Amino acid sequence: MLRKDKKKVVFVEPRGADDNFFSRFLTLPLMGPIYLATILKKRGHDVKVLNEHLLRRDVNMNDLDVDVLCITGLTQTINRSYEIARLFKLQNPSGKVIIGGIHVSMMHEEAAQFADHVVIGEGEPVIADIVEGRITDKFVRTEHINLDDYPTPDFRLLENYQKMYITPMITSRGCPFDCNFCAVTQMYGKKYRTLSIENTMKTLRSLQPKKVFFYDDNFAALRSRTYEMVKRFKRSGLDFKWTAQVRTDLTKDPKLVERMADAGLYNVYVGFESINPATLKRFNKAQGLQQIKDSIKVFHDNNINIHGMFIFGSDDDDRKVFLRTSEFCNEHGINSTQFAILVPLPGTQIYNDLEQQGRLLHKVWHYYDALHAVYRPKKMTPLELQEGMLDAFNDFYSYSRAMNDALNTLFEYPVAAIKGMYSQVRVPSFTNAGFRLMGAKIVRSWVKHNRDYMEFLGNLELKKRAMSYLSQANPTQQ
Repeated sequence: MLRKDKKKVVFVEPRGADDNFFSRFLTLPLMGPIYLATILKKRGHDVKVLNEHLLRRDVNMNDLDVDVLCITGLTQTINRSYEIARLFKLQNPSGKVIIGGIHVSMMHEEAAQFADHVVIGEGEPVIADIVEGRITDKFVRTEHINLDDYPTPDFRLLENYQKMYITPMITSRGCPFDCNFCAVTQMYGKKYRTLSIENTMKTLRSLQPKKVFFYDDNFAALRSRTYEMVKRFKRSGLDFKWTAQVRTDLTKDPKLVERMADAGLYNVYVGFESINPATLKRFNKAQGLQQIKDSIKVFHDNNINIHGMFIFGSDDDDRKVFLRTSEFCNEHGINSTQFAILVPLPGTQIYNDLEQQGRLLHKVWHYYDALHAVYRPKKMTPLELQEGMLDAFNDFYSYSRAMNDALNTLFEYPVAAIKGMYSQVRVPSFTNAGFRLMGAKIVRSWVKHNRDYMEFLGNLELKKRAMSYLSQANPTQQ
């Protein structure tokens, strides 16, 4: 489609920290920019999408030689988003900057300092109208969209898309649960909106992926839909393996888990969040410790690997929680883990509470990445929270545990196969050992690059103790 008002548009997804533990394991793009770029491409604009992690470099002036710059960013990458916006305006003062995403939807006044337009909510309904000049407002509020109005994402618009080892997809938005640390319901609502199964299959046939990561925050929230989905996967003739984010309550239906595995599910990302029952209750997680244990067994019984996600630092956590959690993961054979410090994301109840209580240490957003302590917990110091997270990582992703996994795989799998019990025995694999080795390396890199922050947390405690001592020594000077 040719148009007289054709625009050159670039979407940029900024990088986070190079030593971010999670991004080193999974370098994949957000889907929002790809959907938005596809919409504009279909309308005849000249569009490309740049993801700095996939590029393995920062965007430069040549990349920004366009009419319109569209930026998205998570809280931990938003400072980089603002930096790119400033760079663009220096080069092209008359160019248009559009910023969107979860962070700016919650902090739109902040984002307005760096953008001509701030999209509050989902961008798909308005992106063409903003780029083509029909919407001129600074703040553009949107409604939740019908997912079947999505185009099939055109990954060819993403530079270096060939480097993705797995194809991302979204088949739903929103979550019927309301965990108080999560911004999903604030952005996408509690109503669970789905892409039709027919359009899901259409997208799969178009992309012909070998591996798929379903980004849905809760892939199996609707059981009847999930049953039908995996049945269609199985009958489609498409040959792909897939992974998804799910909750523990999925395993209350073991038959469904079995059918998902039969249809190619090989790995799940599960938000266990905590082994502390009081923390689970405080998070409004709607699951208990026994349910967590039962879910692990069901997934492993179906030869599905588990990436367990845990959060440290609730007001019910003390210093014992770190190694207890790591020991729990090893005892129950969780294949890989993601230990995170509670991060008070703008827009969440946790953020509002901590801000009102004066417990936030700062608002330097790139530290809000779940790897840095940015608030004062109740039962430990910020430094103890930081060091405890590292202790958990060091215990799980240790060289000794990696070696143990490799040796177990070397000896126990062949024995099980000889006895005809291969399918009944689950032991660590070489993949697990590889993850542990990579994890150990990344943890050491993180410590090396964050010594200043650790020193900052230590100085906070020294200052607090000094002030406490002085106030006790001279109460009249409080």
